[in-house]
Amino acid sequence: MKEINQLAIVNIAAADKDPKTGMITAYYQVINPSGVSARKGGSGGAAVYTFDFKEYSSGRFADKTSRVMPRLFYTPQIQCYIVSERYARQGILDLINFLERDPEHRTNVDIFVSDAPLSVVMNSFTSLERVPGRYIRSLFELHARNFHMSVFPSRLNDLAKGINFHQPTIIPILDYSSKQPASKADKLESINASKEAMSFDDGAVFVHARMVGRLDVETKTVFYILNGKLNKFVESVEVNGEKVDVEAQNVRVQREYDRSSFRLTIRIRADLRILSNKQKNEMTVQNLHDIEMAFNQSLKQKAKSLDELCKNKDWDLLGLQDEGVNPAAWHQFKVLFLVNSKVTTIGNTGSPYKVEKSER
Repeated sequence: MKEINQLAIVNIAAADKDPKTGMITAYYQVINPSGVSARKGGSGGAAVYTFDFKEYSSGRFADKTSRVMPRLFYTPQIQCYIVSERYARQGILDLINFLERDPEHRTNVDIFVSDAPLSVVMNSFTSLERVPGRYIRSLFELHARNFHMSVFPSRLNDLAKGINFHQPTIIPILDYSSKQPASKADKLESINASKEAMSFDDGAVFVHARMVGRLDVETKTVFYILNGKLNKFVESVEVNGEKVDVEAQNVRVQREYDRSSFRLTIRIRADLRILSNKQKNEMTVQNLHDIEMAFNQSLKQKAKSLDELCKNKDWDLLGLQDEGVNPAAWHQFKVLFLVNSKVTTIGNTGSPYKVEKSER
């Protein structure tokens, strides 16, 4: 058993691949134990240090680290993998096979596609969490609460399992809010946490381990809903000309195939909790019904738009072929969406407060 100070504990690993030369640039963010544990006023240094290496073969990187790192290269506690968008669009089957065959590497951790340069992302500090890998892990653990079984399907082994399926796998895209890295420790002293920060809104569409496109955050949400993965989400609808924000909870999705009619019916049921209601009207039974109808119509329209996207892009986002639909005819398969919701939580008062004007 090695002492912690003898190990170069990798926190995040990232890779970029030049499509012309095949040269791979690997980035390893290594934890500095004294920097993590150092208290305010201490001199423990940065919480992490980033090393980068270039090679044509992934198997040679571990050997290369021994020439630069004064500690033993250690990956079993890695928090996530990041690949550049251009590497993802070439296909990352070689990377998946390398990691799956190496017992020292973990594959049950998250993987992301970065549309920002890895040299920027991998040399940036994060707010609230001193170690960027923990920052990302904590962020996705919170996000996973919205999914059934509290599992967010963004792990490397999720991507590996989907290689031979027709349904694409959606992997989060990491966006960075600055062209410059937050590479100085004074970033941690800045009150503006949105400047030089990471965000994960859009999703990368992977088919057979290769990125073929991307989904915006709204379409990505609908994808998770229709495939029965999302348990809770927020939707904004317009009722009587005013904005109403609702949280859909306990989302249930049921599929019914009618092979003779060449049709699939997807039924979606949800309980609604009103988060914000800008209507001037009192909360009556009819008003609640109007909110439910607006939600049903909004989600139904978004579902139809995703179905059209499937056909236009030739992406089987609903996984029809994997459920026995003829691969040569899935484009002609009709999909009917039925949405039923019920408002179950409305807040403390059913009537909005109003300013009473006094007569003079």
